[in-house]
Amino acid sequence: MDFDLDFEENYNGSAPLSQCDEDPGEMSTENDSDTADLGRLKNMLSASRPYAPWNSLADFEYTEMAVQGVMSKKIIDKQLRKLADSWTNEGGSKITMHNFRDYKRSLDKGRTLGVNFSQRTVAAELWGEQKTYTFCFRDPWQWILSLVTDPGLARVSEWQSRQLFYCENGHTERKPYYDYPPNPHMHCWLPLHIWLDKGLVTSHVKMFPIVLRALWLPSEIRNASGNGGGVIVGFMVMVLDPGNSEERTERQNYGFAQFKREIYQQVLEIIFESIWRKASTGELVECGDTVDRVLYPGFLIESLDFEEAWNFTCCRAGRAKHPCPRCLVSQDMLHCLQKSFPARNSSEMRAAIDRSRRAPNATQGEKILMDFGLHDIVAMTYDLVHFDESGKWAHHLWVLTLDLLKRLSLLTKATELMAEFPRWRNLKHINDLAAKDFSDGQTHLDILKCIIYILCELLPAKSPLIPCIRALLQCRMVLGLKVMTQSRKEVVERFIKNYEHWCKKVFEEHGKSFRFPKQHFLAHALEDVRLKGVLRNATTRTGEGTHQEVSQHFQQTNMRNAEAQITVRDEDQEAVARTRLIVYDFFKSNGDNPCPDDMEAESLEGFGRRILKSKLAPGSPANHWIFESPLRHGDSRSYKYLHGGNNPVYRAFDPRLRDFPHAQFPAEYFTYEDTIMVETFQCLYLSYQSREDWRNAEDILRCNSNWNKEGPRYDCIMFNSDEPGVACARLRSLIRCRLPSSRIVNLAVVNISKWRPKTVWDGCLVYEEGKEFSFLLLDYVIRGALLAPAHGARSTQQLRYLVDGVDGDMFLRILNAIEHVCY
Repeated sequence: MDFDLDFEENYNGSAPLSQCDEDPGEMSTENDSDTADLGRLKNMLSASRPYAPWNSLADFEYTEMAVQGVMSKKIIDKQLRKLADSWTNEGGSKITMHNFRDYKRSLDKGRTLGVNFSQRTVAAELWGEQKTYTFCFRDPWQWILSLVTDPGLARVSEWQSRQLFYCENGHTERKPYYDYPPNPHMHCWLPLHIWLDKGLVTSHVKMFPIVLRALWLPSEIRNASGNGGGVIVGFMVMVLDPGNSEERTERQNYGFAQFKREIYQQVLEIIFESIWRKASTGELVECGDTVDRVLYPGFLIESLDFEEAWNFTCCRAGRAKHPCPRCLVSQDMLHCLQKSFPARNSSEMRAAIDRSRRAPNATQGEKILMDFGLHDIVAMTYDLVHFDESGKWAHHLWVLTLDLLKRLSLLTKATELMAEFPRWRNLKHINDLAAKDFSDGQTHLDILKCIIYILCELLPAKSPLIPCIRALLQCRMVLGLKVMTQSRKEVVERFIKNYEHWCKKVFEEHGKSFRFPKQHFLAHALEDVRLKGVLRNATTRTGEGTHQEVSQHFQQTNMRNAEAQITVRDEDQEAVARTRLIVYDFFKSNGDNPCPDDMEAESLEGFGRRILKSKLAPGSPANHWIFESPLRHGDSRSYKYLHGGNNPVYRAFDPRLRDFPHAQFPAEYFTYEDTIMVETFQCLYLSYQSREDWRNAEDILRCNSNWNKEGPRYDCIMFNSDEPGVACARLRSLIRCRLPSSRIVNLAVVNISKWRPKTVWDGCLVYEEGKEFSFLLLDYVIRGALLAPAHGARSTQQLRYLVDGVDGDMFLRILNAIEHVCY
């Protein structure tokens, strides 16, 4: 397949001068000479001691290990004292720190490399009583400056907006596909992604972190940890209910809700005060690539669950007349996905609030706000996790499915079938459907990907629930793609329409109502893609790891005033991460190995792997596969004995193997007396070009008679075939042969009528697994495939469903193979 990407740069020019207090060309920073002197001093220190402020590289590396390992004060002090005394010969250690006090002193200095936290207080009145809250935060503008002035990050920053076009075999997506969030303003507008969500750090303690991500950086950087990754800018105040809401009047509950929102708004105003003016007037900054730019920070994406969305956008909750934070859809139209409704906009909402304030009494003012679904407080993006996985699926269709299985006494059977579902990389294996109340969106997504292959033979024939679940999965798979093209958007529109159709059928048969806000929000999904880029930019999944990080820090506190202690540990991590990058760049520029042992080991992953135990050379380094886990080595004549005479894979192995190269390589000539050396393997690393974003991807496939001591595991592959359609086969052996001419040949031993399940869904593919074994050149293998057993088939048939929801690439391959054209 030939393709190329055409990049069209769009320069929107500078911001209008009317938006600035002064001409950007004449703007200057204060104390330029002092700043320059400080920069030269830092460069001198970095040139001689890149690990500064630590005294030695060994000091820094020990500190890095201690911080990343979350080591306690007691352990650090004990280890350092031993290193300075009895663990080394006459003080021969390169570590100059002698105790925890020395360690802490160096780390305190290292924190100056990052942006430190501070504390502020907010207060509001509740039922005649003044309540005060203290919270921790760090200045987001200082964090932004640390990113834009970093030379390493400047090389990968997206300073301009751009359009990308996809071309393949003469077809061109004339309309741009959406990858990076589009930049509708000047080239130095800095779009931000804010994420905030309450989460458990222990079984009883909740915390409310606020995370910022820099959308002008590539997703691989901003969604990771370390320099350029997401940063905790503060902790939202946890406003606890002072009593029992059921014992209060409706008016009192409303007063408490107003109080909580007022506190939230005060906290946000303080945290983001430093970027408020700069968002409209800009600030001149010399960036890491030595180019002066006037920077305009602004929020492009807000990742919130509906509870937070209602609180922070000042909208009323789910039972309001107009519960959607984006439009004025009425309560009785929430199930409609094809209709459009008037959008909320700032001017109209402000006008409604002004009218309510001018009303002659509070009752009439409140009615005006209720008509618009608003709260009177001075003052969101489609989220795949909360709206699809933990929303429409987990809290609605999955609940309906479980209830239906229980009524039909099929839940135990469904649990057994799910436990037998084949394993796949990055797909959680669910052993117990019934006993667990899954709380994370990823587990619910994994169930959504697999459940129809279980339900199709358990539920009554032509049950509308199966195509409804399938339609939701189709919407989720395409909306979750890393790149969104125009043709993919058109396919999503069809899927949404199909999903709405089957929701109506489910309502007619089961009485399930789809009038809830997260159902309606699917109507806004494509608009968000157009305005803000692909939805993975806004998913809250990238922030879920923050709860785990905060939980680890919390365990190291004394459980009192925990937020202040957590912020110190967060500063420690940032200090060692920034120093590690400085050390890395220093040694790399001098031609030395910049990586510690663990980083070097990671760099060997992928197609830099080295197979130390292989007896036969792997052949061409250009191959898109690698064999791993060698099993046996010998000549072809002895193989059936080495593997046991009863193994059908190796029956008549030698003659079949000799016939195969003759057919594939006519120029190869060898006699029966010539020896063919053979080595078998149990693991296959298979590289392929993903159709999702046209980058390299990798499958790890197993061919093992007793994988991980859990029994046999023989994964499946997709390969190029002369037959039309998608060809799949099951790996039964991985073989490397050395022919008498020294040619290396890599083979797979594989085995792969029409049958229809009781309920057929869009994209249903069924294969019959054959009993004969044949050889297949690895050159023809495309990628791995997941085939799930069809339990409703006759016992004499080995039938399998092809699972297309394992990832975006597989979904697009099957989508195009069946009927659609989707680039």
